Amino acid sequence: MQIGEKATSGYEPISARRQRSWRESALLARYHLRLLNWWLLLLTALGFLGSGFLVWLQLRIGGSDGLSHVAGLSRFVIEPGAGLLAGVVGSSLIIGDLSLEVTATTHTGIVEVALWRALLTCGVLLFCSAVFLIWSLGNGIIYATQQNVLYLLLLWLAPVLAMGSLGLFGSLATRNAALGMMIAALPLAASLFLYETLRPIRATHPFFISYTYSGGQDAPDWWANRLTLLGVAAALAVGSWLLLRHEERLMGNNQ
Repeated sequence: MQIGEKATSGYEPISARRQRSWRESALLARYHLRLLNWWLLLLTALGFLGSGFLVWLQLRIGGSDGLSHVAGLSRFVIEPGAGLLAGVVGSSLIIGDLSLEVTATTHTGIVEVALWRALLTCGVLLFCSAVFLIWSLGNGIIYATQQNVLYLLLLWLAPVLAMGSLGLFGSLATRNAALGMMIAALPLAASLFLYETLRPIRATHPFFISYTYSGGQDAPDWWANRLTLLGVAAALAVGSWLLLRHEERLMGNNQ
């Protein structure tokens, strides 16, 4: 009888285990959000709200030209704007964490922590971007002549992944979050300010981060540009994973 009681006392229903797992995941997400630069996430939300207000204001007072003017602003918010935010957040995912040495000794490890934080911040950015995109489409804003769901997804996804991965890789390679942020911002700055200079060189087209905003939204090589940026993001993600596996390299070098 005692053996049976011991055997059944360790039994936990599947529903209870799932509930405990969801509760632990929620607590873990809250913990990582507290360690992240929460003000960046707040700035993300406020930036989209402010941009939405400017778009709404221009639509109301812009007259017949209002729709054409806000289309450029909307493209900037969804493409280079979201990409820049991803680069800033990506550069601060790991470097600068005062508890990094403790994290390295846990069962989870630095790689899983970086993945957790990347998913959380990307989720916040995705939510804000999706709300802005749906709202702008509902107000008649056109992002391209031939736009569909896949087009709109790559419009946002390619720069976000490319700059987020570049920010993370740059901060890990230099072991400095500020340098990682600058490394992520340089390609975007070149894409924005040197676009007219580099546009005649077709070999540079696949690497324009702000290709949609700068005027290439209907170009034949727009899809090649998006796929190239996704490939760059994948290569940088692999590089970041390799750097994260050398945990001893990161110890004692947080800036």
